[in-house]
Amino acid sequence: MPTDIALPSDQTRPAPPPLLPRVGMVALRVLTPVCSVLALWYLAIWFSSLPAFVIPRPERVLDVLWVDRAFIFVNLLATLKVATIGFLWANIAGIGLAILFDLLPPTRHMLMPAAITLRNVPYIAMISVLMLAFGDSILSKTAIVALSGFFPVLVNTMAGLRAADEVQLDRMRILNASWWQTFSQVRLPYAIPSIVAAQEITGSSSIIVAIAAEWMISSTGLGYVINHAMQNYRGDQVYAVALIATGLSFVIYSLVHALGGRLDWRVAGEQRRG
Repeated sequence: MPTDIALPSDQTRPAPPPLLPRVGMVALRVLTPVCSVLALWYLAIWFSSLPAFVIPRPERVLDVLWVDRAFIFVNLLATLKVATIGFLWANIAGIGLAILFDLLPPTRHMLMPAAITLRNVPYIAMISVLMLAFGDSILSKTAIVALSGFFPVLVNTMAGLRAADEVQLDRMRILNASWWQTFSQVRLPYAIPSIVAAQEITGSSSIIVAIAAEWMISSTGLGYVINHAMQNYRGDQVYAVALIATGLSFVIYSLVHALGGRLDWRVAGEQRRG
């Protein structure tokens, strides 16, 4: 990691933008997609002539979120538990394998074909096998989330580790640094942006994959809510779950993106120089 960046003094550091324009920009970024979705939603209702079960009005969906909040909240917690555990497993497997490949390059040729194979197995077949093996358990559902997310983490982490500056690597070789010193001081800092990009993908999709797994095999979670709603012709509940899942995925992506900006030392260096 470069250490010779000259930091500007407090006198030359640019002043932060005023608070009001920043709040306005955030509000605009939030309201623009919301208004666009609502406009398309109402247009679909007016021009499709489909029954309310298929396309309920937005206010009906919001009413369901309030009236059925206890039922939805309990199952939301179950989905969050599955998504969180699966997300952690995906990162342990993906980052762990990437580090192993960097430490022992021959293992990449041994294990990478198996990782690619797991990535390309249809999820429906995988869910069926896991259900036969473990039944309706948290293990089967979290395994699906982990298997769907570990490959993006693995590939992005590997790419980030290989993106380290060759000049910095040469310096570490000249200093006769150990593998750990080179990894922790050069390769890992350069890999952070790629790891964050993987978290944006895996973190935001973990909710969707967890719901899909619950829809197939579970008696709890938002996937179960969808099944329950379809059996009782409650299209409004289905849309309510879709709204929750979309909102959660957006929030997770935004949080990871914001955190990644703080962890990326290159962006911070450019901001200090600017």
